[in-house]
Amino acid sequence: MRTEWTLILGSVTQYIGRAVPRFEDERLITGKGRYAGDIKLDGILYLALSRSPVPHARIARIDTEAARAMPGVVAVWTAADLPEVTPGLSDFVPAGIEQRGRPILNRDEVNYVGEAYAAVVAETEYQARDAADAITANLDVLPGVGDVTTAIADNAPTVHEGMTSNVALSASYAYGDIPSAFAADSVTARIRLTTARVSGAAIEPRAVTAEPGDGGIKLWTGTQAVFTVRNAVASILDLAQDQVRVIAEDVGGGFGAKGNVFAEEVLTALAAWRLKRPVRWVASRSEDSATTAQGHGSVLELEVSAAPDGKLRGLRGRLLHDIGAYSGSGAGQPNNILPHLISAYVIPAMDIESDLVYTNAVPTGFIRGGGRPLGNFGIERVMDRLARALGLDPATLRRRNLIQPDQIPYTTGFPMGRSGYVYDSGDYPRLLELALEKLGPESAGSRDRDGMLVGTGIACCVESTSWGRDEPAKLRVEKDGIARLFVGSSPTGQGHQTMAAQVAADRLGWPLEKIEVTAGDTEHVPLALLTAGSRSAVQVGNATSKAALAMRKQVLERAGEVLEAAADDLMLEDGVITVRGAPARRIPATEVIPEAGLEVLEKFDPARPLTMASGCHVARVAIDPETGHVDVLRYVIAHDVGKAINPAMLHGQIYGGYAHGLGYALHESAVYEADGSFRSASFLDYSIVTSGEVSTPELVHFETPTDSNPEGFKGGGEGGTIPVPAAIANAVEDALTHRRPDVVIDRIPITPDYIVELLR
Repeated sequence: MRTEWTLILGSVTQYIGRAVPRFEDERLITGKGRYAGDIKLDGILYLALSRSPVPHARIARIDTEAARAMPGVVAVWTAADLPEVTPGLSDFVPAGIEQRGRPILNRDEVNYVGEAYAAVVAETEYQARDAADAITANLDVLPGVGDVTTAIADNAPTVHEGMTSNVALSASYAYGDIPSAFAADSVTARIRLTTARVSGAAIEPRAVTAEPGDGGIKLWTGTQAVFTVRNAVASILDLAQDQVRVIAEDVGGGFGAKGNVFAEEVLTALAAWRLKRPVRWVASRSEDSATTAQGHGSVLELEVSAAPDGKLRGLRGRLLHDIGAYSGSGAGQPNNILPHLISAYVIPAMDIESDLVYTNAVPTGFIRGGGRPLGNFGIERVMDRLARALGLDPATLRRRNLIQPDQIPYTTGFPMGRSGYVYDSGDYPRLLELALEKLGPESAGSRDRDGMLVGTGIACCVESTSWGRDEPAKLRVEKDGIARLFVGSSPTGQGHQTMAAQVAADRLGWPLEKIEVTAGDTEHVPLALLTAGSRSAVQVGNATSKAALAMRKQVLERAGEVLEAAADDLMLEDGVITVRGAPARRIPATEVIPEAGLEVLEKFDPARPLTMASGCHVARVAIDPETGHVDVLRYVIAHDVGKAINPAMLHGQIYGGYAHGLGYALHESAVYEADGSFRSASFLDYSIVTSGEVSTPELVHFETPTDSNPEGFKGGGEGGTIPVPAAIANAVEDALTHRRPDVVIDRIPITPDYIVELLR
C-alpha cells in the first residue's frame, strides 16, 4: 500500500530545482577552507605513530628509550602506558561473527602493514616523526595472508594467532525454488569474478586536531561520522557524550573511507586530555593509504539460469568478501553486494552463499557505492554471458527480464528487513531505451577501424539509497532575519550547505541569502547518522523540510494575530507575509519574530527507510590491441534520482561518480602480496583517473515519483559510479570478441597488460 504524503505550502518562490551556485565554492576554491589540520591553537603538540612494516608478527619487545631522549619529545606511549585504550574500537558487524575489536595501539600481535604499536607526542611534527622512527620493535614475523582465496585454502596460515579459521562468518541468502530454476531444460551461464581492493584516495589524507577545555574536549577531524567519533572518544576518555564536541568543518573528500572512527582520532584526543595541551595528527599520503579503510577485494562465483526464450529463472553462487585483519564496517558489505545482484530484473529464485574472510590487510569499509558496484558487476557480467549462451543481443535479453513499471512497488524476494527488499519507484525499460537512443547505433564497419577494436556494453542498475532513521534538523530564525539551520550530517564535498539552504528557503518562504547552514557539528543537534549510502538528499533534505514547514507554521500563526487573519489565509514568500487576495496587506516576517528568536527541532523518520534510484549506463570503447589501452569513445547515463534539489550539483555528483567508477573499472588496485605485504601506498603505485582519462558522460534525465518520502527525493551520490565497472567490462569484452570470440573479462581493474594477455 502506498503512503499518501501532503506538503502544505505557504510560499510561491521555488528554490528546490534551481541550479544555484554552491555556497561552499568561493571559500573552497580561493583557499579559505578550514580543514582539520588547519586549526590554529597556541601551544599545540604533534602526534606520530610507530607502525608495523610487516603484515603479521608477534610483538616481542618495544624499545622507546632512544625516542624519549630526543629533542622536543613530550611523551612516548605504548599500549602498556595507556590502559584507556584496552577496549579497542568496535564497529557494527553482522550477528554471529567472531568479532575481534580493532586495537587502538597493539600490545601483542600486529596483523597488517601500518598497524600502530607506539605513539609519540612532540613539540613539532618533524620531532614527533623522527622520534616515532627511532622506536624499535622486536617483531617475530609470522606467516600472513593477503588474498581472500589464499586465506581459505587448505593449510593456509591464520590471520591471528590462535584462530582456527580465517572465515569470520558464513551465511546464506535464499528465496524462491532454486531446484526448479535450474531444471534440465534451462540454459545456464557461469562466471567467476575477482575485484581488486580499492582505496578512498581522498585529496585530503585523514587529520585530527584536539583541544582540551574545562570539563570537556573539542575535536576537529576529517570524518564522515562526527557522532561516531564523539561516542568513541567519550567512551575511551570516560566522559559524558555532551563533554565531547566533534566538528568536521571542511573535509577534502571521504567517499566512504572516512566513515569509521579511527585509532588516530582517539589517540589524539587522549593525548590532549592527558597532557592538557592541544594535539594534532596529520597522515602522510602513504600512511593514509595503508591505514584508512579500503573496499572491494571480493570474489563472486555466479551461475544464472534461464528458460530457452531467455526469461530468467534463478541465480546461485558464492561470495568471498575480504574484511581485512579485523571485523570493521566492511563486514556489512554483503548486505549491499548481494541485493544488488538483482539489479533491475525479475529473478524468481536466488541462493547465494557468503563468506566473510580475514586477511592480513587493513580492515575494509565502504568506498563509493559501498559494495553495490560489486553486486551490479556480478549480475551484469553474467547477463552478458547468458546472452551469448542464448544467442541473443545483450539489450534484447535485458528487455525480456526487466521489472515493468506496472509491477512497482516490487518486492524482490531478497530476505532483508521486516518488509523485504522493495523497489518503490522506477521505469527500468524506459531508462534502457533512453540510454540506447542517446548512444545511437554503431556505424557500419566500426567494430574494427584503424586497427582499433570497438565494443558496446550495457549495465542497468537499481540502487538502494537514503537508509536511516530519526535524521535531525534544527532551524532558528533570529530577529534580524537570519535563519540558521543546523544538520548533523558531515559534508565531504557534496554541497550539503547549498542543498539544505535551498530546501529550507523554499519550504520556509525565506530569502536564500539569509539562510546559514551549519553541518557536521555534534553540539547543535541530537544524534545523526554519517554521510554515506546516497542518503543526504533524502534524509537531510526531508528533515530540513520538516523543520522549515514547522517554523513557517509558527511564523504565520504569530502573523495572524498582527494582520487579524487566519494563518491559512497568509502567504510567506522571501521573508514577507501577505494576505491571500489582498497583497497590500503585508509585513516583513521579522516583525513577528521575538527578540529571543524562534527555534524548532524536527526529525525525519520514514516508514520505509530505503528509496530506490535507478539508471542505465551504456559505454562504447575502442581498444588498441597492441598496447591494451582502452579509450572510452562515448558514455551515456540515463538516470532516475527523483526530484533534483540542484540540477548543477546533481550533474557534478554524476560526473564525479562516473570518474570514480572508471577508476574501479580500469585503474584502481590496492595491491597486497600473498603474505599481506602492501605494495601501493602512494600514488606512484596506486593509479587513479585524471582529467586525461575522463571525458564527460552524456546524461539523460528521467524522473519517476516515489512515495517513500514527502519531498520525492532519491539519492544521487553513487548512481554515477555503481554501473560503470560492469558497463566498461561488457564493452571491453564485446570489443575483444572481434579478435577472440571466447574471451571472458573476469576481473577489475581491466589493465592494459591484462588485455594484451587475453589477446595472446
